[in-house]
This record gives sequence, structure tokens and C-alpha cells, in this order.
Amino acid sequence: MRQLPLYVLTVFVAISLTYAFMAPFHGGVGTPAVTGQDVDITPEDFELPDEMKNDVPDAEPEAAPLKGRVTSPEARQVNPDAPALPDSQSTPLERVEPRQPLSQLGQAATVAPPPPPVPVDNTAKPLLLYQPVALAAGTIEASGYKIALDGIETLPIEETCSAGDGASWPCGMAARTAFRNWLRSRAIECDVPGQPTDDVIATHCKLGNADLAQWLVENGWARVKHGTPMADAMKKAEEEKRGIFGEAPAALPVTQEVPMPSFSDTLLPTEEPAVTPPPLTAPDAPFPPRPQ
Repeated sequence: MRQLPLYVLTVFVAISLTYAFMAPFHGGVGTPAVTGQDVDITPEDFELPDEMKNDVPDAEPEAAPLKGRVTSPEARQVNPDAPALPDSQSTPLERVEPRQPLSQLGQAATVAPPPPPVPVDNTAKPLLLYQPVALAAGTIEASGYKIALDGIETLPIEETCSAGDGASWPCGMAARTAFRNWLRSRAIECDVPGQPTDDVIATHCKLGNADLAQWLVENGWARVKHGTPMADAMKKAEEEKRGIFGEAPAALPVTQEVPMPSFSDTLLPTEEPAVTPPPLTAPDAPFPPRPQ
């Protein structure tokens, strides 16, 4: 038996596969009737059966347009039964009380004033305190004690004073600086209790024979109440315009620069003149005899 060529077999297989693939779709939409060159397509019937038409709800009837009104979608419909808003021009505004803050973070922080100094009792004895530091003009810290000088008003460091020309200057800072320069960390003698406490105590202190509170008042770096023993000293300092009662202190003069020594004068040794040794002379006495 004669075998078919390979290409004929290939064409036959391709036609078979094409027919097998297209056969299920043949006539799915409707079989067109071909009459010459005209093609008639039978449309499908999408009408629902009578038993299914009862399940479909009827469409809502269109609302009839209102006569004499604009029916554009931009127009806003207003309910005629709604209450009218009050006229802001005829009704005055009413201020209500502010609400409480939600937490304490919203409240303004109030700084409590420091407690007054505690006066010492009869058990206090004079004690030598070393390396005192002036915290303000009238307040000292030394050897673990915090002392406010009794009889005067401590001048805060943030205090400002007015000069003659109306300008203000930091007199509290200047008073503390003057007090520190006078103390110079020298030992002071104060009437204090046996052990230091955390409280600020009010007592008297001396630097040698000079009373610290008296020195501040006389130099105008502290105030006292009228009728106290040091009121006359404050009045005299005010008349002489000392300290806080006068003008702002002048700035410190600029120190002159000291000329630096040259490199050769400090590090290189100076040349000494040459010393000529004295000539050798023969001794007067004869030399001892040569050993045998």
C-alpha cells in the first residue's frame, strides 16, 4: 500500500482539529440564512416570560415639575416648616464662660515664693565657716549652711534699677558681684546651729570685725526697713548715691597687653665671655725625690 506524503497528512490533521474546535460554537447565536450576498441575522428574544414579569417592581413615577420654581439641580430646596435663623445683627452676642482645661498642662504654672528664713534659736553658737559663696547680696552659702543676713532685705539678682538718664541697669547682679569681690572666699564667723539643715536660716555674720549686713547697707547694696538700727546708714548711702541708689558702675578698664618676651631671651642660653686660665708657674719647693 502506498503511503500518503507527510504534508498531506499534516493538512488533514489541521483541518480535523479546526473542525473539532469550531463545531461546538456553530449555531450558538443563530443560523444566518445566506441568500446570495445578503446576510440576515436573527436577533435573540430578550423578553422575559409572563411568569417572571410579576416579580419585577414597577418603576417609580417621575415627579411632576413644580410650577413657578426652578428645577435645576443647583437650586437648594428649603423646607418651609423649618424655623428661621435669628438675625445676627439684631441679636447681641453672648459671652460664655471658658471651659476648664482638659489637663493640668494647659494651666499656667505658678511659681510659689520661697519660704522665709528661719531665725536661729538660743542654742546657736559662733562658728567659723570656710569658703563662703554669695548667692545674692544678703544670702550666703558656706560649709553646708544657707544663711540670709538678718536685719536687711536680700536684693534679688534679677533686680533692675533706674539711672539718672532713665535707663535701667542690673543692680541685683552688680550687688552680688560687689559682695563676692569683698568676701573673696575668706572665712566668716556666723551664729549657726550645730548641724546644717536644708532651711535658710537668718542670722548675723562677721568678716573679721566687720558685720556683713552693715557693710552691704553702708555701701548701698541692700535695703532695710525704716525704724531699724541700720536705717540711718541706708539713708546716708542713698544721699551719697552709692550702690543701687546711684548710677550704673563703669565698665572695667581694658588691661594693657604685656609685651611677650622674644624666643631667644627665654629659651636660648646667653653666651658667656671666654675665661683665660692663669699661666702655670713652677712651685717654689722642690719636688720630692723619685722613689727607688
